[in-house]
Amino acid sequence: MGLAPDELAARLQDRFGEAVLGWEENFGEAVVRVLPGALREVATFLKETPDLAFDFFDFATAVDREEAGFELVVEIASLSLGHRLRLKALLPREDPRAPSLTPVWAGANWHERETAEMFGITFEGHPNLAKLLLPEEFEGHPLRKDFVLMAREAKPWPGAKEPGGHE
Repeated sequence: MGLAPDELAARLQDRFGEAVLGWEENFGEAVVRVLPGALREVATFLKETPDLAFDFFDFATAVDREEAGFELVVEIASLSLGHRLRLKALLPREDPRAPSLTPVWAGANWHERETAEMFGITFEGHPNLAKLLLPEEFEGHPLRKDFVLMAREAKPWPGAKEPGGHE
């Protein structure tokens, strides 16, 4: 069945010490928060350690936590051993950067491109952060909470909180 969430978290804590900021269990899955700079090293360890064998990259995305920054979320699994793990790293709002996981899992490529495009996060070492969904001339990052929707400019949106506005 694979390793239990507390076992996975303990392995990472033992190996990476202070680079592991904490963990929790969510629906039977370990959710481990790590320092952004350690993300690729942690990912490599998870993939290459035989009794962990995280051989499947499921997805990556981000969450705009406003003043706190951007929370990068990476979901991986070991198909051969049957365990899953979610890695999270908090990136600063100004100039958010994280190491690309494409060298570890090729499947990270398009997820990182989309996350870069929608949130403005730079994935250092990514082979080609070209836009994936939006036209090249598009300016801005539409999944940021401070991105002003053009529809709001053309027509008021009653009851909505505007970016930067206070209730």
